[in-house]
Amino acid sequence: MQNGDRPEELEYACGDLAVIGRIRTVDEKVIAGSQADFLPHWRSEFSLQIQIRRIIRGMEHRRFVPASIISHAQIRDDRDFLIVLRPNGLDGYTLQTASLWKGRSKLKEPCL
Repeated sequence: MQNGDRPEELEYACGDLAVIGRIRTVDEKVIAGSQADFLPHWRSEFSLQIQIRRIIRGMEHRRFVPASIISHAQIRDDRDFLIVLRPNGLDGYTLQTASLWKGRSKLKEPCL
């Protein structure tokens, strides 16, 4: 845990979906020219599949939803996370933030 014994608080927008679940990487597309030549794969766009175990905020009827994120590394798929997803307008989501659920992270109240 960060901040001593206090759980990490994740910010979220009022229209976001917050869930506890697992994140699986489906595909990776390297973003060309995003860094110097000595870091050729520094940033990639990852296509993800989010397995929803429990909904904390928002509504979603599917147990598996597509999402994407631009990052420099994949997210592990063997642990539960508190995940904040923003609708992308294309029947999927953009992953805004995720924190290992083991640390009992929580959502910051109220929403932004």
